[in-house]
Amino acid sequence: MIGRIWLKEMKEVLRDRKTMGFVVLFPTVMLPALILCFGLVGYQLLLTKQAERINYGLIGPAVWVEEVEQALASVPNLNYIDGVNRQRVSMLINEDRLDFVLQMLPGFDPLTNPKSQWQMLYNQTDDHGQFVRIRQALTSLQQQWMSRYLENQGVSAEVIQAVEQPMALVRVETAEERQSVGEKVGGVLPFLLLFLCMMGAMLPALDIGAGEKERGTLETLLMVPQPRTTLVVGKFLVIATTSMMLALLTLASAIFWLLAVGYLLDLNLFIRLAKLVNPMDIGLLLLLLLPIAGVFSAVLLSISIFAKSYKEGQNYMGALQFVAIIPAMVATLPGIELTRQNAWYPIFNVSLATKELLKGTFAYYDLAAVFASNLILASLLLWCCVQWFSRESVLFR
Repeated sequence: MIGRIWLKEMKEVLRDRKTMGFVVLFPTVMLPALILCFGLVGYQLLLTKQAERINYGLIGPAVWVEEVEQALASVPNLNYIDGVNRQRVSMLINEDRLDFVLQMLPGFDPLTNPKSQWQMLYNQTDDHGQFVRIRQALTSLQQQWMSRYLENQGVSAEVIQAVEQPMALVRVETAEERQSVGEKVGGVLPFLLLFLCMMGAMLPALDIGAGEKERGTLETLLMVPQPRTTLVVGKFLVIATTSMMLALLTLASAIFWLLAVGYLLDLNLFIRLAKLVNPMDIGLLLLLLLPIAGVFSAVLLSISIFAKSYKEGQNYMGALQFVAIIPAMVATLPGIELTRQNAWYPIFNVSLATKELLKGTFAYYDLAAVFASNLILASLLLWCCVQWFSRESVLFR
């Protein structure tokens, strides 16, 4: 009988083709397209900002100001403004007439004292990485001044070379490519999956709970000679099915878009990322999401049953989205990893497990703890939903 109720409710949900069309198109077409468009636009704006012309000034002893100006002359898109008033520096920067000012302390002389503190005055709210090339040019000038200082002190050229580069540090990465890429992407995918799992459960939950109240079909369903538990489980399975379908479509579309965009824009990182995840890991990820879909389905069905109307149910469910968002955000904090202790924390553990799966460092024996904790929570919430559905004061508010 549960199967018949599930089939009946699925037909009711699928009958609203506009809503279901949006549910399918949002994670597969609309969301990836929005992310791609905003990502490309943001990247182009950042490159434009970093390459734009920079006006700067120098304050300090004239002889050294001239050398600094010559050193910065090789940096592209720099415009030196002479005669900057020391008293009006902050005002000139805040009025966008200058982008930054280098200030050397009075008495600065690199030939007698190579150690000195400079000040770079700039508007920190307008720093988008465009000052990196300034620091590189100043580092080269600093090395030249150090060499001249050591020569004045009678130090040989061999010693100067050893002082300038006493140690050559070569960075050798030991982590596999999958771990490196998975660490960067692992904080984004759980966030999207949990949010979309809730979104996939929200619309059908509203329709088969509060929607039935508005249509007046709930009373007819209650006349069926079946226990309330059977009715609730049938509705619950419909919501969980749509939630998992949305998660599956999201994963499939993510792999498709990574490959498509990677080949079209010649982005090897996207192609490697899509090929790093194997079918077994996708299957495990869906397995981990299964009880999460049950948790969301039970909670949302309870809210929908309680609500007097479709609109009231929407108001309640809007605030509930933080249940999915906050644990996913906490899991992205640096230093937080899946352990045997936090593997038993519902919802939160799925975000960490997803990250470990993408990195390829997931301890498969922790899968039982992650799955069991969320399954227990889903079962308890389903039991509460059955009790809620059995109260006439709730059904006919």
